Amino acid sequence: MDLATNALMQSIENSSLTLFSKIIAHALDPLALAIIALIISAYLYLKVSKKKGLLFATTILVTGAAIKVSKEVFQRTRPLNTLMPDASFALPSGHVTIAVVFFGLIAFLFTNKKHKTIALTTTALIALIIGFTRIYLRVHWLTDVIAGFILGTIILATSIIIYKKHS
Repeated sequence: MDLATNALMQSIENSSLTLFSKIIAHALDPLALAIIALIISAYLYLKVSKKKGLLFATTILVTGAAIKVSKEVFQRTRPLNTLMPDASFALPSGHVTIAVVFFGLIAFLFTNKKHKTIALTTTALIALIIGFTRIYLRVHWLTDVIAGFILGTIILATSIIIYKKHS
């Protein structure tokens, strides 16, 4: 499955899609999202709700730690035919994991009940686009991206459940 997906991405390679994918990779880099998340956390903590600020910051920090630990535990190498060099391990996709958590928290904290479906659909679409670009750039195997979706969803759901229990 991983090899077939990798070969498919190679067969559809074109300069426009490569440029788009590289822009997404840089703009939605895990470190960039983590920094933005901490700024949002500070805003929430100081201006909206201490609990919401702590939820956002803690969840992002846990996500970063989970990505780092998972990569060290699995030590899976990236595809050799990458379009964008990356020296770290592949499993799970950090871009996908943090995107699921970051945009999921945005949807949870900043949308009212009436707009939740649209917000969650948008979150899923963003995460799917990021996942596709990671596979397209061949910096991840399909299973790395799937693992990122699973890990991100588990962290997001667990954080929301804990938050709701203590609110």
